[in-house]
Order: sequence, then structure tokens, then C-alpha cells
Amino acid sequence: MSAATTCEHCKFWVETGGTDEGLVGECRHHAPHPAWGEGGGALRLAVWPVTRDRDWCGRFEERGLANHEILERVALIEKMEAERKARGR
Repeated sequence: MSAATTCEHCKFWVETGGTDEGLVGECRHHAPHPAWGEGGGALRLAVWPVTRDRDWCGRFEERGLANHEILERVALIEKMEAERKARGR
């Protein structure tokens, strides 16, 4: 499997954190699935499947450049850079 067709590069994948082994995220291709309480008890919440950045599946679709995550990250980087420059004055 090509690294470019892994979850990290899929438009349905949302990064939620990381571990020593890489990034972790949720696959948003379908609606969240119910997560039942212990022993099949009452519905606790609904969750998306959690995957690692290097995982893959047959539903891959390339992430577009206008993706809101990318724009949010660029804004965060610009904010951090402005704060760094302000401290340096």
C-alpha cells in the first residue's frame, strides 16, 4: 500500500492525537457507530472508528487542499509565529 493512500492522507480522516508510534484519528466516512455500555448495557455514546495514520482501507479518497483542517492548521501556525515575533521585540 502506498503511503499516499493511507488514512493520514484521506479526506475522511480526522487526527485526534498521537502516540509514540504515530498519529491517531477517526474515520468519518460513515456516521458514528453506537458504543454500548459494559455487558451490552445502555447506549453510552456514538463513536467513529479509530485508526492510525498508517492504516488504510478500500474507501480512500484523497484529501483536498481546501480542507478545513489544513486551513485551521495554517491559521494556528500564523498565530504562533505572530506571538513568537511579538515576544522577540
